[in-house]
Amino acid sequence: MISVMTDYMSVLWYRLKELREGDRGMTTEAMIITGSLAAIAVVVVTLMVTGIQNRGNSISNSLNSGP
Repeated sequence: MISVMTDYMSVLWYRLKELREGDRGMTTEAMIITGSLAAIAVVVVTLMVTGIQNRGNSISNSLNSGP
């Protein structure tokens, strides 16, 4: 799943670079691409935080249960 997101982000990033080549300012398409990249970044960070919290909780539970 992460590889799909990174591929999608690289395609969007390349397209955004192409749109910035013309010194015309930000177009609607560039704004949509920028928003999409920001949304993907938020999702990735959320997934990472959730995974870290779950891992931490499982370690805490295993320590509390004891042998």
